[in-house]
Amino acid sequence: MKPVGAEGMTPARLATYVLGGICGLMLLLATIQSIGLGSGYELEAPEPSAPDPELQQPLLVVQNQLPPFTQYNEIEQRPLFNADRRPAQIEQAAVVAPVDVQPPAPLTATLAGIVLTPATRVALVRNDSTQEVFRIHEGMPLPGELGGWRLKELQARNAVFDGGAQGETELKLDPAADAPPAPPPPPPPPGQQADPAQQAAANDPAAAQQQASDAAAREAEVRRIIEERRRQMREEAERMNAQKKQN
Repeated sequence: MKPVGAEGMTPARLATYVLGGICGLMLLLATIQSIGLGSGYELEAPEPSAPDPELQQPLLVVQNQLPPFTQYNEIEQRPLFNADRRPAQIEQAAVVAPVDVQPPAPLTATLAGIVLTPATRVALVRNDSTQEVFRIHEGMPLPGELGGWRLKELQARNAVFDGGAQGETELKLDPAADAPPAPPPPPPPPGQQADPAQQAAANDPAAAQQQASDAAAREAEVRRIIEERRRQMREEAERMNAQKKQN
C-alpha cells in the first residue's frame, strides 16, 4: 500500500520545497539579526606581544664622502662620449662692440600744408635748410637729413612727428600758408614818408617766393588727388559696364 501523495512527489516539486525551506531559513536569520540577537558579542583583542629586540636597534648612519676631484682627471682629459676621446675646445663668445646710434637731427622744418581726405592723409613739410617741400603720408619718415623723424599723427591744423630718443614734436600749420597774398600797401600821401616796415615787406622777394612755392605745392597735391580719384571712378565705371555685358 503506497502513502498518500507519494506518486505526486516529482523532482521539480522536491526542488521547489528545498528552495522554499532555504528562503524561510534566511528570512528567519534576518529577523533574528534585526531584533539585535547576538549584537552584544565581539571578538576579543589579541594580547600585546613584546617588541622584537632586533627591531629596536638604532639605524646606522653611513656617511659617504666623494673622492677628490683629481681622481677624475682621466675622465676630463679623455671624455667618454667624444669620438676622438679628446676634450672639446671651449669657444669664447666674440665680444661685440656697442654701436653708437646717433640721435636724429633736430626737426628744422615747417608745416606748409595739410591735405585730409577719406582716402588720403598728407602733410606738406618744408625743410628750413634746403627750402624743399616734401609730401609725407601719415606714418612715413621724412627724407634726407630729417630721416630720423616720422609723421605719427596728422590733424586739421597740426602734425605730430616722432623722433625716437628725442621724443615727439608738434608742428602747427604755418599761418602764412593759408593766408592769401597780402595786397601791396597803399602809397603814402604826398609829403609823408612810407613806413620802413611796410616798405621792407613789400621789397622782400624771398618771402613772396616762399609763399608762392607753398601755394604751388598745395595746389599740385590737390590736383594729383583729384586726378587719382577720377581715375578710380573711371575704373569702377568700366568694371561695372563689363559686368553688365557679361550678365
